[in-house]
Amino acid sequence: MSTTSPEETVKRLRTAGLVLPRAPHPGQRWTPRTEAEAHLLREAMRLDQVRRLLLTEIGRLRQEQPTRTRAQVLADTAREAERLKECPLSPTLLNVVTAAAANESVRDTARRLHLSYETVKSHRHRAMSRLGVHSMDDAVALCAAAGWVTPGQVPGGEAS
Repeated sequence: MSTTSPEETVKRLRTAGLVLPRAPHPGQRWTPRTEAEAHLLREAMRLDQVRRLLLTEIGRLRQEQPTRTRAQVLADTAREAERLKECPLSPTLLNVVTAAAANESVRDTARRLHLSYETVKSHRHRAMSRLGVHSMDDAVALCAAAGWVTPGQVPGGEAS
């Protein structure tokens, strides 16, 4: 499997387009002969329209968000790693606290993380124990105050 950059993919999408088969005789237009060919042509036209809409949306998103350089991404990643280094919770326990911050029920968290209900309950208790608090609300507040859980990580929270 070859890997292409997003820029190369967008460039290929911009130059791509619907190409009809060659007509049987030069100078003639190709027309579908069967209902199956007509159906395929309609689907191809629909997909080409979707391609154009996606390209429009990509252009809109690029205008809204400035592109970060590789150095900026690496610096942000290093800051994030430094911030999380102080956290006494494992990534799994922190994920469970983040889910609680989003008001996700134990059952929903278990379903999303593909864990049992009891395992998520156990993770919540372990997180509270490691943080030295007596409720999940206190655990969420402590993690938010320390910056281990940010609004950007919580669905519906502010973008970071």
